Amino acid sequence: MTTLRLLLAALLVALATGPAPAQKFPSKPITLVVPYAAGGNVDTTARILQAAIGNSLGQPIVVENRPGAAGFIAGGYVARAEPDGTTLFVASNGPLLLGPLVMKAPYSLDDFAPITLLTTGTNVLLTRRDLPVTSVKELIAYGKANPSKFQVAVDTGASINNFLSEMLKLEAGLDWTPVRYRGNAPALTDLIAGHVDVGFAQLTESVEHIKAGKLKALAVMMPERSPAIPDVPTMAEAGYPGVEGIIFIGLLAPKGTPADVVDTLNATVRKALSQKSVVDQLATFGATVMTDTPAEFTKFLKVENDKWAAVARKANIKVDH
Repeated sequence: MTTLRLLLAALLVALATGPAPAQKFPSKPITLVVPYAAGGNVDTTARILQAAIGNSLGQPIVVENRPGAAGFIAGGYVARAEPDGTTLFVASNGPLLLGPLVMKAPYSLDDFAPITLLTTGTNVLLTRRDLPVTSVKELIAYGKANPSKFQVAVDTGASINNFLSEMLKLEAGLDWTPVRYRGNAPALTDLIAGHVDVGFAQLTESVEHIKAGKLKALAVMMPERSPAIPDVPTMAEAGYPGVEGIIFIGLLAPKGTPADVVDTLNATVRKALSQKSVVDQLATFGATVMTDTPAEFTKFLKVENDKWAAVARKANIKVDH
């Protein structure tokens, strides 16, 4: 009888208390993992997003820089993280799409749950300021006349800068000497100093040098002109419509993150980036806020991945390290 009473008492307690309520997301700080060192456009975008979200989710937002290995260190870390929505990848073209196309990566696009685009932007075809050309056509003519001493600064082989340079080589029938750099900053430094002739740099990192007259911008690499440098034509206007490609920054979670968590993050980020002050802040360095739904972002990534995979095959882009 005593045992029966104890069982009944336990049952009554269980019925009274019910199941433990699920923890509301997020239950701990959210980390935005950046695949580059502090100071670049991806890091700056992450920190602007961090400030824009503020305490709206009830937890701190932390930016963590994990540079190295073409962005694979950061990407691999997020891909292996607990899929609870608190470890997120602030990714750009290189680490997310281009690197895995031409290098052995510790993850693939399928290892992530896309949340939203954050920004889009463009690369710019630049020359040293004293190169005797003022247009893309003049540059092509100069390159063909001086193939042995025509030097082009490019970032790592898995960067969009390199992919765009290979596209132009194919379209224009050019030959040049690529000069490899471990990042955009040293490439820009040498281009400004006149040590190399041409570069494909992100507008976000080169716009101030262009406006100061330290570099010449011949064309932007996206379908329309950039409001930041409206006098600079597109590659299509310059006669090479096949040589274009936007750069983007997006936000992704590990694969398996619950759909309701992804939707919460999507709504929070889109609201944060809709603020005029945030839009204006990003626009100052040539970035355009371009958020979307998880489904739309997933489709966008598929289209972009297919495009650059075709370029990698056609140009035979391979990276050994």
